[in-house]
Amino acid sequence: MAGTLYGIGVGPGDPELLTMKAVKTLSACAVIGIPNADTALCTAWKIAVLAVPEIAGKEILRVPVPMTKDISKLNNAYIEGCKNIAKTLDSGKNIAFLNLGDPTLYGSYMEIHKRICSLGYRAEIVNGIPSICAVAAALGEALGERDEAIHIFPGNYDLRSLDKIDGTKVLMKPASKLPAVKRQLQDIEMRGDYDISAVANCGMENQTIYPSIRDLDEEAGYFVTILVKKISPAMQHIEAEERQ
Repeated sequence: MAGTLYGIGVGPGDPELLTMKAVKTLSACAVIGIPNADTALCTAWKIAVLAVPEIAGKEILRVPVPMTKDISKLNNAYIEGCKNIAKTLDSGKNIAFLNLGDPTLYGSYMEIHKRICSLGYRAEIVNGIPSICAVAAALGEALGERDEAIHIFPGNYDLRSLDKIDGTKVLMKPASKLPAVKRQLQDIEMRGDYDISAVANCGMENQTIYPSIRDLDEEAGYFVTILVKKISPAMQHIEAEERQ
């Protein structure tokens, strides 16, 4: 019988945030899949091996996923990677494929999942704690309260439209655009009707919390998440009184 592919969400960075199901699946699978050519460069691997040290002795299946928007390069990488995954599954081995955060939230694993399922193999998703939830917890903020909407933007967004959207706005991985994003958000925050905060490298050893967007280091790196919340009229009144 062919093996099963498991997409494992390893959470945002803290090894203690892996779910019990993720730990059990990693322990049970014969092969560990990573979206990189080198375990030393794979953030998801670094998290998983701290939570489940025994996987360091297991067979590693490397499926390098390039950080590019070039559809042709991505397609070729997934085709080649899925060939190797299928070959391993045909040998009867189960694969636990690592994904940072949760696979269903902009996870690179999901493309692999769809392709492997279309080939007739069995594949399952083991959810992980999403980075946006960990960021909200680190900031001590609610992503959504009562009937408040939550909007997630994956790096490409028009900040001019923020005022037109009600509810919490989460800006993920602004990366190379970070300096420009910071300047625009500072202008919005200075008006006094928004709280804008951020966390870099959430859950990792170098986690940094920025209570205000003006404090955000423009060189904070790839794993930056920004939370944009409109201040309620009642809170604006309280804050104005506190400043007096």
